[in-house]
Amino acid sequence: MKDNFLKYKKIGLMSILAIVVIVSVIFYNVKGFKQLNKNNTESIFVDDDNLVFENGKEDKLPSQDSVNMSKQMESKLEDKTIVVEIKGQVKKPDVYTIDENSIINDLIDLAGGVTENADLSNINRAKKLQNHEMIYIADKNDSNNDYPQATNMENGSMDNEILVDINTATTDKLKTLNGIGDSKAKSIIEYREQNGGFKSIEEIKNVTGIGDKMFEKIKESITV
Repeated sequence: MKDNFLKYKKIGLMSILAIVVIVSVIFYNVKGFKQLNKNNTESIFVDDDNLVFENGKEDKLPSQDSVNMSKQMESKLEDKTIVVEIKGQVKKPDVYTIDENSIINDLIDLAGGVTENADLSNINRAKKLQNHEMIYIADKNDSNNDYPQATNMENGSMDNEILVDINTATTDKLKTLNGIGDSKAKSIIEYREQNGGFKSIEEIKNVTGIGDKMFEKIKESITV
């Protein structure tokens, strides 16, 4: 009888121990599952204020100001180029997009250089290019080479006004300007020879006999 009691007691203890183990395992699994769901929920979450929560941390999406600034920077980069055309005695006459600080000589190089018949005597190759400008390189064998070396192509049409380059123009050419006679033309040539040329058209006001009023008359007809 005593042996049977001990036997049942052992069975009871083992059953209780088994139940405890099973309950512990179930509790552990349930707790782990909840923790896993919590981690997954916090891993990636986007709210209405454009905040991204990842692994419990938040990062702001690019703001509208940042996007606008980026577009402005791209626009500024685009504005640093100009569109110009070169015709006449060059190897590859065409319309080119070039850096805004380029000079005529840069455009000639871009067009493959000049031909053997090119007349560069009236071309100021150091002149800075303007947007929508057209450069013409004349043929030295052409007796009628009065074609303007630089014309404006703004709005798709050619400006027929021939600008006088005060750094290269002869006395006779300068005398075609409104109010410029033989004396003032010679003074202009003398000034540019003594000062290494004009850096801007406004500098012509430094020439004796040419003041603000005279400059207003000729400023639309001259270039450097």
